[in-house]
Amino acid sequence: MKLITLKKRRDFVLSNKHSQKTFCKNFILQEYCNPNISDQGLMFGFTATKRIGNAVKRNRAKRRMRALITGLLKENKILFKEKYSYVLIAKKSILKASFFEMKNQLEVYLSKL
Repeated sequence: MKLITLKKRRDFVLSNKHSQKTFCKNFILQEYCNPNISDQGLMFGFTATKRIGNAVKRNRAKRRMRALITGLLKENKILFKEKYSYVLIAKKSILKASFFEMKNQLEVYLSKL
């Protein structure tokens, strides 16, 4: 299954304004149902601000989050709601966190939403 990602700034702004937010140690998770997009299924967005570091560190953070979501989709798609958009915003601690720790955090917080 190919990962469908958010590309437009407008989608990220809508998600930030109207979503349910969960604050984890390594990232912020936003869950948003866009009523205007009916034909799209599950969509994901990944952001890392300049507070994370230079471009290399920001890209590494986004790659780690993308790999995390891809792994969870292969294992357990039930955690995600259909027709929803999920945005993950990296925090600085994501660069040093273990993949196992991040996966456990995401599973716990997805079950809470």
